[in-house]
Amino acid sequence: MQCRLCQTTDSKQYFWDQKRKWHYYQCPACDLVFRDPETYLPQLTEKARYETHHNSIENRGYVDFLSPVVESLAPFLSPGAKGLDFGCGPGPILDQLFFRLGFSVKNFDPFFSPHPSFLTQKYDFITCTEAIEHFYQPGQELKLMISLLKKGGYLVLMTELNQGLEKFETWYYRNDDTHVCFLSEATLNWMALNLNLERILDMKRIFIFRKK
Repeated sequence: MQCRLCQTTDSKQYFWDQKRKWHYYQCPACDLVFRDPETYLPQLTEKARYETHHNSIENRGYVDFLSPVVESLAPFLSPGAKGLDFGCGPGPILDQLFFRLGFSVKNFDPFFSPHPSFLTQKYDFITCTEAIEHFYQPGQELKLMISLLKKGGYLVLMTELNQGLEKFETWYYRNDDTHVCFLSEATLNWMALNLNLERILDMKRIFIFRKK
């Protein structure tokens, strides 16, 4: 099975979900764990799942959840920095949180904010929060985001990391039907070594890279 991140062709079976009949594979090169592409949801079904999320700036819990992204990145940004929220979903709020600090953010999402022109511009920073685990082709998406960054620009990923096979079966993150790939600490290190990135800040589930 070919890895969805680094394209290595000898990924091995990692886990078998007996209930759903789903195979998961692990790449020996970048350590990405990914679900068998044959089990991905139809696009309309996937979009309908996202539409059940009722996130907004009025949702205090959602604001508290995403505020650390802004708070952790802001000290690295120059006044007036411009960003892109890649995979913003149906209820984006990062643009509003950054705006309060003087930064402008455009929203892109293939389902809810499909603006191709936003993918032809350069940005000081790109956020990808709770989105990369949904990507069918994370390697392509990461390379695209990095290409949109200015030299020295920042990429922020917010996701939960795979903690190993022992916890994988009961992991709530895996049990979301729209989650199809899972990064680990080793995956983040692979990204830094192979995608022209430098890891500059790690938090519990927030990882900031700088484009070399």
